[in-house]
This record gives sequence, structure tokens and C-alpha cells, in this order.
Amino acid sequence: MYLNHHHGTHLPHIPMDIDPTDVASAWLRRFSSSLTLLDLPQIASCIHEDGFLRDILVFSWSNRTLAGPAKIISYLEAARSAAAAITSVKLDTRMYLSPDFDAGTTTVSSGFTFESAVGSGQGYFSLTPEETTGEWRAMSVFMMLSDIRGHEEGGPEEGVYGEYTIAWGEIIRERRARIERDPYVLIVGAGQTGLNMAARFKQMDIPTLIVEKNAQIGDNWRQRYPTLTLHTVKKFTEMLYQPYPNLATFAAKDKVGQWLHQYAGSDDLVVLTSSYPLPTPTYDAAAKRWTVGINHEGTPVTIHPAHIVLATGIMGAPNGAAFSGHRVIVVGAGSSSADICQDLVVQGAASVTMVQRSSTCVGMAIEVSDFKAEVTPYLLAKRVMSMHEEEAWEAEKETHRGLREAGMKLNMGPDGAGTLGLARERFGGTAFNACFSQVCRWLNASQDSVSHLTSRDEIHLLTFSRARRRLR
Repeated sequence: MYLNHHHGTHLPHIPMDIDPTDVASAWLRRFSSSLTLLDLPQIASCIHEDGFLRDILVFSWSNRTLAGPAKIISYLEAARSAAAAITSVKLDTRMYLSPDFDAGTTTVSSGFTFESAVGSGQGYFSLTPEETTGEWRAMSVFMMLSDIRGHEEGGPEEGVYGEYTIAWGEIIRERRARIERDPYVLIVGAGQTGLNMAARFKQMDIPTLIVEKNAQIGDNWRQRYPTLTLHTVKKFTEMLYQPYPNLATFAAKDKVGQWLHQYAGSDDLVVLTSSYPLPTPTYDAAAKRWTVGINHEGTPVTIHPAHIVLATGIMGAPNGAAFSGHRVIVVGAGSSSADICQDLVVQGAASVTMVQRSSTCVGMAIEVSDFKAEVTPYLLAKRVMSMHEEEAWEAEKETHRGLREAGMKLNMGPDGAGTLGLARERFGGTAFNACFSQVCRWLNASQDSVSHLTSRDEIHLLTFSRARRRLR
């Protein structure tokens, strides 16, 4: 996704017979040796002046993105011992991660693997030649801790216990009781994120308890509006270790909820339903443990986890009412709003008006895809995507034409960076073609405000803002 131009000027001529593996190997040798020696000038020479380092748990127990050699050097100097412990640095030879030119560019990108003081890791870098000297430098370097030593992912169990003398049910009951009594990690929320994290921790042999306020796993999907489906193809939302069964491409909400329930059961995750944490947890710095009260089906329970993970999502509680025969205004112009507007018309609302407060951005092996999605620092991705704004408008011009004719204002995200920018910066303000191409025919109008309405108008207002407030 990188450009043939750097700072708006042409890059040096690149010979046609250049080998990307040679370029990547030479740069990686230079970078890894400078890390080990903490050779600050050498580190600086490996990265462009406007380049980035993105670190996930390698040099500190945090996620950091540093822009420019000065900040990168300062960060690595503070993490001197962690940087010096980077060893066994090798180019990645797996498909899609081995050295190659990015399509249509002079950028050489490659994955790599390494060992750190606490475990194994993997990384990814993208190189372009320096404008005046032609020296290859990194526009971005990504490094991620993949496994914690002693807690590597274990894979499936053999399934034989006590040389066939102990039943699986007995093993599961004992494990569940032990985890409920003394979890190392408490996860609040049994949605996709909470279940995925619990599944990964289970593979790492980290005792993990999930508490879920609903009566059943998957109710957070079942309780949403009737016509809700996935807004992206199901492949984008698969769970760890288990691909989706033969669901529809845009699976219905009840099927997603059913799958989440099945997923937790088949992976033997320990979940307390009808349960939620009570205010307010306290932390013992000496013991490195929390004291947390849990309301479990009306009974208070106290546990002492070392870590608490909040996986409760970003959306608020759903609202609902009967709208047949009423004039309805839906405030908000994202994917949920499109679904609701269409459903209201089908269900017999007298009229439906979508109120758009600001313009909307309409756009269109998973392990490798997820990894590559993380390697690029957001600010760099935003910069590059902004350069392709005109192409993005052209690609969706037919859908956009219909929406504009219905009165909708459109944008291409912050600084023209598309849906990614709005998702990262606002957690909303986006809509996908899957729901909006059909809605072009359903919209009555789009207004900047509802100031023309009076108290005599019998109108229900639904809001689909992040706060999910009810307006009257």
C-alpha cells in the first residue's frame, strides 16, 4: 500500500533486475545488528525521516507507535535491555510474508521472525530507497510478540485422561470449578472479542473466567433489531481456531448468536452468564491481584484475578417501539440506520426520514490478513489512503450517485482516508455498500436538522449515534 513517490517527488530509478530478497536481507542484517548493539546512529539510518516503528509487547508491556527516528531512538534507548535481547532474526519465508515488491510500486516489503527475552515474535517492514542516495530505508517497521515463553499455544488436547480411567466430563467439571474459584484473568463480556481472548488464553494455559450479563451467550446479538445481519462478509469476523460453519455470507443476527454459544461450548470456555462485576474493584499492588465482586445470578461472589479485561463493546443498549402507521425519523446515517430505515418501510411506517448530521463515508489465509492489517501504523495508512481519495470516489460513483439523489451528504473519511479513518477516530460515521445500495430506493429525504417539527407532530425519533440516546 506504499507509494512510488516520497514527499511528493520521484524516487531514484530502480533497476528492473533488482532482487527484493537481497534488498530485504541487507536491510534486516543492518537493523538487527544495530538493535543488539544499540547503535543509535545506525538505527536512525535504517528508517526514513518520516518513518514509523510499531511495537506490540516487544520492547515494553504496551502497544506503541513511534514516528520519526528521534522518537524511535529515544524509545529504544529506554528499553535498552529488551532491544539487546533481540536474537535469531530471520526473513520470513512463508507465502505472502516473504520478500517481494508491493504491487505496482518500488516498495520492498517482507516479514521476519525473531526471539526476544520473553518469547518469540514476528515482524514486517516496508522499504523505499532514499531520494538522494538510493539507500533502502524503512517507511514502517512492525514488531509483535507472538508467544510468551512457557505459555506457547498448546494446540488440541490428546483427549485421553488417566490412561482412559477418567471421563472427560469429570476433567471439565474440575477445571471449571478451579477457574471459577481462582481465575488469573477476568474477562467482562462474552461477545466476539471476549470469547476470542479467552480461547487464546486457554491455549496458553492461562486460567480465564468470562462474565456475561445476559442469560445466554450470543444474546448481545439476538436482542438487536430483527433484520440485523453482518455488514461485512462472514470471513472478516471468524473466530480463533474454528472457522464459521456453513452460514450465509451475511449471516443473520440470530445465527451469529447461535454460533457464539456453540463456539464457547465446543472450546470449553468458562463463562458465568447472568453475571456482572460489582463496583468497585480494588488492586493490591503487593500481591499483584484485584479483588472483584461478581453478581452471579443474584448471588455475590468474590474473586482475585491478576488481570481484568473489559470486552463490553462500544455500542449502547438497544431501543425499540411499534412504528406501524407512524411518521418516523431515524437520526444517524450509518449501516444500522440503513437497516432500520428499510425495515420501517417494510413494516408499515407512514413515512421514514433519515436525518444525517454529518456526511457519511460509504465504502466497500485470515491469520496473514489480520497480521498485515496491524503492521502499518494508522497515521501512515491514513496518509497513503488519502493519496488515493479520487480513485475511491470513482470506484463507488454509482452507489454515491443514488445516495446523493436521495439527499445524502457523503465524505471519504478524515483527510480522504476512507472508512478506516472514521472507524479508528469516531467508531462510526461509516456505511457499507451491502446495506446502502438497496437503501437508495427507500430514503424519503435527508435533513440537516428537525427544527421544522412542532409538538403537534406525532413522530418517533430513533438515534443511532454512539450514545444511543432516545430523543423526544
